[in-house]
Amino acid sequence: MEIFTIGYEGLSQIDFLKYLKHYKINLIADVRHLPLSRKKGFSKSSLDETLNKRNIEYINYRGLGTSKQMRNMLISTGDYKTFFNEYKKEIRCKSENINDLYKILVDGKRIALLCYERDAKKCHRSVVADEIKKLNGNGLKITHIKPI
Repeated sequence: MEIFTIGYEGLSQIDFLKYLKHYKINLIADVRHLPLSRKKGFSKSSLDETLNKRNIEYINYRGLGTSKQMRNMLISTGDYKTFFNEYKKEIRCKSENINDLYKILVDGKRIALLCYERDAKKCHRSVVADEIKKLNGNGLKITHIKPI
C-alpha cells in the first residue's frame, strides 16, 4: 500500500490536477484546519467541485489541521522541531481520523494528504502520513509528491 502527500504552494490548479492524474489519486484528504486559500481554486468548496468533476473524492479532515496557536508559534519562532513535537502530542487525540484514513486506504483508495506547504518536511501532513504508517505496521509506503 502507498499513501501520497501534496502541497499546492506554487502550483496552478491545472498543474495540481496533472499531478493527481499522474499518480492516479482518487481521494484528496485535506488536512488543513482552515480549508480556505487566497489561491484561486484551492478553497474547500471550489476544490471539492473541481475534484468531483474528475471523479476524485474530497474529504476535509479539519481535525487533523494545526491550531492557530501552533501556526502562530511557528511563524514567530521558525522552530520546526518544537512545532512538530507539539503536533505529535496533539495528534494522539485524533486517532479516529487517522483510523478512518487508514480504513479508506485499506479499501483501495489512492489517497493524497493535502496541505499548502510545498516541502513535506515543513508540513504537518508528513506527521499524519507517519501516524497512518504506524497502523500498517510500518509497511506502508509514503510518497511525498514533489512538484517541479
